[in-house]
Amino acid sequence: MVKLLSMKKAPFLVFIFVSFVFWAALSNAEVIKKETQGFKYCLFVPATYDASRNWPLIITFHPSTGSGSFMVERISEQAEKKCYIVAGPDSKDTRYWNFSEAKDVFRMLEEIKKDYRIDEKNIFLTGFSSGALMTYYMGLNYPEKFCGLAPFSGYLKRLEEENNVFLSREITKHIPVLIVHGKNDNVVNIGEAIYASERLKQFGYDVFLRELGGLDHEYPSYVSWIIINWFEKIRRKND
Repeated sequence: MVKLLSMKKAPFLVFIFVSFVFWAALSNAEVIKKETQGFKYCLFVPATYDASRNWPLIITFHPSTGSGSFMVERISEQAEKKCYIVAGPDSKDTRYWNFSEAKDVFRMLEEIKKDYRIDEKNIFLTGFSSGALMTYYMGLNYPEKFCGLAPFSGYLKRLEEENNVFLSREITKHIPVLIVHGKNDNVVNIGEAIYASERLKQFGYDVFLRELGGLDHEYPSYVSWIIINWFEKIRRKND
């Protein structure tokens, strides 16, 4: 005689099965280390990748002393579930990003587009700490190339003071911005996020500020869910 599952046990077993299927798919995803003219990057390709359709792309910039592989690891679970390819470039000097590396990022992008079906309407930028500066720099200076940026714990004021970004009402495209920042950040004060939000709004940008209570200058994985779910909203508008 077959013993039926109790109603209490059945949902739990379904959850276990779904989790097993997801993690099995994640283990089959590709994480590839690549290099273009000395510029290194890490590429995450979901296990479900299918070259018959276009795929959205996230470019994620690491903090000082960090790496592209660290940033890809932070968002790979979310990217697998939401079907995004992720590129995590390495700065040539691990202490900081040099804005002259923008040309390397664009060369990396062209290489990825040759190898994979990338949806050019849905290329996103994000980055943590000094990587957030690179996110602001790339997104605000080259808005025609990207459709959304999500700087996490970064400065905008410094970029303006050093004339690395020029905000103007005459810009033809005001890229949407999600600013994420921990309220307890003791490295980059939350005031920097508030300043950036108010400043960008003055020039007509759609800005969404997420202040995260209890968060210091760190990158827990739940922040990637906040970022990728926001990307999904922008993505749907573009489709």
